Amino acid sequence: MLSDDALHQNNFLRPGVAPCLPASGWRTSRWLIGRLFFGLLAAAGYPDLARSEQPEEPQAAAERLAEQPPPRLRERFRFAGERSGLWPKSWPRLRGSSAAGIGGSLSVECDLATKTWEWSIALPGSGHASPVVSQGRIYVTSADPETASRILSCHELTDGHLRWRADQQATRDHHHAQNSLASSSPIVDATAVYWSWASAERLWVEALDHEGRRLWQVSPGPYVAEHGYAASPAVWEHVLIVPMDQDGPSSVVGLDRKTGRQLWRLPRQTARTSYATPLVLEGDEPVVILSSMAHGLTAVDPRNGQVVWERACFPRRTVSSPITVGELLVATCGEGGGNNLLVALRPGEQENGEPEVAYQLERGVAPYVPTPLATAERLYLWGDRGVVTCVDPASGATRWRGRVGGSYSSSPIAVSDIVLNVSADGDVVLIADADRFEVLGRRQLDEPSRATPAVADGRLLFRSERRLYALDLTRP
Repeated sequence: MLSDDALHQNNFLRPGVAPCLPASGWRTSRWLIGRLFFGLLAAAGYPDLARSEQPEEPQAAAERLAEQPPPRLRERFRFAGERSGLWPKSWPRLRGSSAAGIGGSLSVECDLATKTWEWSIALPGSGHASPVVSQGRIYVTSADPETASRILSCHELTDGHLRWRADQQATRDHHHAQNSLASSSPIVDATAVYWSWASAERLWVEALDHEGRRLWQVSPGPYVAEHGYAASPAVWEHVLIVPMDQDGPSSVVGLDRKTGRQLWRLPRQTARTSYATPLVLEGDEPVVILSSMAHGLTAVDPRNGQVVWERACFPRRTVSSPITVGELLVATCGEGGGNNLLVALRPGEQENGEPEVAYQLERGVAPYVPTPLATAERLYLWGDRGVVTCVDPASGATRWRGRVGGSYSSSPIAVSDIVLNVSADGDVVLIADADRFEVLGRRQLDEPSRATPAVADGRLLFRSERRLYALDLTRP
């Protein structure tokens, strides 16, 4: 239930787009101008240059353009991190640097269903936290099943070798059967790795440098939750954002990344504990998007903790994390019985300080725990009970539905033209990012898993309860 995903961030960019000429008229005009220009070059005594640089004729150009993929949805948000089409060099937080779950668009050189693991290692404890990657190192949190101590371990990306581990004594707090003592994912930047855990009804946050040396440790306050702790922190520039929407007194806290000093605290209403990770969106006016039952979706200024806007829209608990889909902000709420709701907001269109609702999707379509995934032209809703729904991202209209089986707490990610996710039983399912449902293959981990995969430097990483696995995407 609580191997949560992804927090997101919201920001609005320049709304303008360059005007377009009709395609056929523009290509013909460009060809005529090119012919005149290179004809002048030839007359001036440069025949070789004129021959080598002549543009394509209109028909050839039209055929070449027709082979290109269709245009992608225009994005109006800028993420706090890279969103490159190449393999990501790092995966510094849950679902990658942009929190979008996009693992690059380079062609996968192997069959992901049958390829032998590049390496597989045992972790020093068990848990559901997702791995993060920076500068060739993997960071992952676990808990000792005997002592309940929390563990942050650092491993080499190339072979999984353990570089160091940091242990923290903690209590064996109650948690939901689908949660664990280590479900919160760490986040890493150029200087430090940050992680959080709850113990004895208090929340703890710690920063360590890349060699495992403690930089600071603080407790932002009490933490009480019926199902245990699982939310992950987020980062904007010098601020570490720690969500504390819980069963007790709720708040979100901004800490100084270098010292752990509290920069601001935003008190929040209390409803049912939220497990959503904040979404950070940059720009001239940066915002952090928070998701909770008590407040719905809230945009907060990370510089001072002030509310920018809010839309109350969730009647139930939030577990998945918000994402941006083109001009929309998408998030879900739900409950164990499947009574779920997806809401898509238009942050750029507001009335009385509240964003407009673009559409809503209910019950059998909206996921509860898995965070939605937006690729170039499709929005994937990977249901907790193994039904995947592909919808039009702009309207929410269903394109197709398909059953993959199993139950899911992990969130899907995309690698090239493949969408993949991991069931609670450790079944890795690969489907096509396409306009029809197609299962491309399956493979098994050695044990259950509720962690979201990661992609960094050409490697695809999976975390089961007690193990870490890597596939090399660059070789057959």
